[in-house]
Amino acid sequence: MMEMGCAATTVGAFDFFRGSEYLKGLITDYGLPVVSVNVYDELTGDLFVEPYVIVERAGVKFGITGVIDPGADIRTHNDVEQLGVIIGEPMETLPAVLEELHRKADYVILLSQLGLEQSKLLAEELQGIDFMLMGVAAQYAAEAFEVGHTVVVQPGYKGQRMSDYRLQFSEESAYLGYSGRAFDLGDKIPSDASMALLLKEHKIAIEEANKLRAAARKPAAQTASPSYTEECLGAEATCARCHQPQMDQWVGTAHANAFASLEREDQSANPECLRCHTTCYLDIPLDGSVSVQNSLRNVQCEVCHGKATDHARDDSYGKVTVATCLSCHDEKNSPDFDYAEYLPQITH
Repeated sequence: MMEMGCAATTVGAFDFFRGSEYLKGLITDYGLPVVSVNVYDELTGDLFVEPYVIVERAGVKFGITGVIDPGADIRTHNDVEQLGVIIGEPMETLPAVLEELHRKADYVILLSQLGLEQSKLLAEELQGIDFMLMGVAAQYAAEAFEVGHTVVVQPGYKGQRMSDYRLQFSEESAYLGYSGRAFDLGDKIPSDASMALLLKEHKIAIEEANKLRAAARKPAAQTASPSYTEECLGAEATCARCHQPQMDQWVGTAHANAFASLEREDQSANPECLRCHTTCYLDIPLDGSVSVQNSLRNVQCEVCHGKATDHARDDSYGKVTVATCLSCHDEKNSPDFDYAEYLPQITH
């Protein structure tokens, strides 16, 4: 984010995964401007980060602040015993911060981690939010929209889209309007070489760390009771005996190379990815405590047709519907999914 020149960011639900002290260390080490008006240090009661920053662009001063939902599902690692922060109600501190910002800046930008409905409600109830950038929500708006006097930008999440808006001001810094929209960051958008290299190095480091942790767990796992039990048997052990022509066709599909695609991207130890690139691991724990059996790598027969142990010959087994595919081809992971277009690519 620092390399990309981000003026500021706010605190999100995943940022405390390694605990508040770890996050505070990252903020200090990298100097990233992080703002929030309703995250407090549990010990001192003080705000965990700065309430706002002020930046100047083309002679116009912008005050940037942020809020997070008090009911947010804060994700932490198993090793984190205490979160270390308390999340308060935005309405308790935000009005005073908005008032202060309008004394120091020309316009106020709110980075909202509240979700769509709460963000819209905030814009309706409070005066002084000129622009709102909304995170959290998977939904996105191709174009900005207005709630009262607030211009709201909703690009979606996980970096799938980017919003590019240009604000127009008069010589006296009076706001005149905006132009722009959100666009998909697909293959047609070239990657920045330096950013792509940073990401590649980051993925490799995580992959190696996950593999080391998995290797360290193996001796203990041999004596401990299993924390996860696979219910599928694998295509080679069952399906191939009676359905060899279908197996031969499956080998040429993307499903048969799903695990290899993770290896190419250095994500083969990422539990979140393994859910949909393996067989029978949809409910795999996300803490990295489970390694996928070799026999259940790739998207095999049982993913689409059901567990082999449930096989029946009364025409009740194996039917594929749209719902079958949507467990993985959802809006988050496969936003361009079209059942009629995708099905012929794997039908046999």
